[in-house]
Amino acid sequence: MYETFQTISPEQAKKMMDEMPVTILDVREATEFCSGHIPHAQNLPVGSVRRLASSALPDPDATILVYCLSGMRSATACTILTELGYNKVYDFGGIASWPYEIE
Repeated sequence: MYETFQTISPEQAKKMMDEMPVTILDVREATEFCSGHIPHAQNLPVGSVRRLASSALPDPDATILVYCLSGMRSATACTILTELGYNKVYDFGGIASWPYEIE
C-alpha cells in the first residue's frame, strides 16, 4: 500500500516554499507553462508523469508541491507520484487560485 498525497491551500504551499527546500511541479502542458508559472516551478505535463518522474524527480523523499490550472490534473499527477513511491507529495490545486507572483 502506498501513501496518499495531501491537499493543501495555496497559502500553505507558499509558506512551505518560503521555509524549506521544495520541488514545485507544474503539470500543465508546456504551452500553458510558458504563458505563466510559479517562480522556480518545473514543468512535467501530467501525461508524462508516469514515464518521466524517475528522471525528472530523482529523490522519492523530496517534498513535491504540485499544481495545474484548476486542480484536476494536479490531483491525477499526485496519485501517480504516490503510486510510484514518492512520499511527500502535496496538491495545492490550480494556478487560477494562486494569489502570489507568477512569471
